[in-house]
This record gives sequence, structure tokens and C-alpha cells, in this order.
Amino acid sequence: MALSRRREPRAINYWPGFVDALSTLLMAIMFLLSVFVTAQFLLGREISGKDEVLNRLNSQINELTQLLALEKSGKQDLEDRSPICRRRFHSRKASGPACRLCSTGAPAVPKSQTKRSAGLARNSKTSGRSAPGR
Repeated sequence: MALSRRREPRAINYWPGFVDALSTLLMAIMFLLSVFVTAQFLLGREISGKDEVLNRLNSQINELTQLLALEKSGKQDLEDRSPICRRRFHSRKASGPACRLCSTGAPAVPKSQTKRSAGLARNSKTSGRSAPGR
């Protein structure tokens, strides 16, 4: 009997090694899948936050554009009125005193302010000539 046991051919059992390799592969795939899902979730949240910030900045840009257009139109109105005001000022200045203070001999405007306004008028004339787009 002892001889019969020794000569019996043994079959190689490969199933335990196959199951171990397959389960290790499955665990590695599941780990990678969970890492990718987590990364996708976090990146999606960050991108949506940037979209909200971008929309808010676009609305601020639109508001500032409207304010700029309003200021430009106001500036253009003032520039259109300035020659008329200058003509009226020079015609009233040439015709004589325009107020009671001027007729009594008291200076209506201090000399320091007239010098300052003359300097401002000179600056506005020079800046008006060199303005681009005219």
C-alpha cells in the first residue's frame, strides 16, 4: 500500500493562485476607480465654483461698462456745452458787471481763483487738442 500512494500522479491545483491573482486585480481596479471618482467629484466642485465667480465678474464688467458709457456721454454733453458757456461768459464780461457785487466795486471772484480758472482753461484747451480719436 505504501507503494501505491507514492506512485499516484498528483494533479496540480492552480485555483488558489488564480483566485488570489484575480481578487488582487479586482481590488486594484476598485481602488483606482474610487480614486478617479473622488478626483472627478472634487474637480467638478472646483470648476462649478469658478463658474460662479466668473459669472459674478462678468456682471461686474457689464455694470462698469454701462457706468463708463454714462460717464462718456456726460463728458460729451459738457464738452458740447463748454463753447456756449465760454461765449456767454465773454459776452457778459464785455458788457460790464453782471452782479451787484461787481457793480459796487467789490471783487466778485478773488484774483487767486481767476488765475486758477485761467490755468484750468489753458489746460483744457491743450488737452482738448491732443485727445486721441478727434
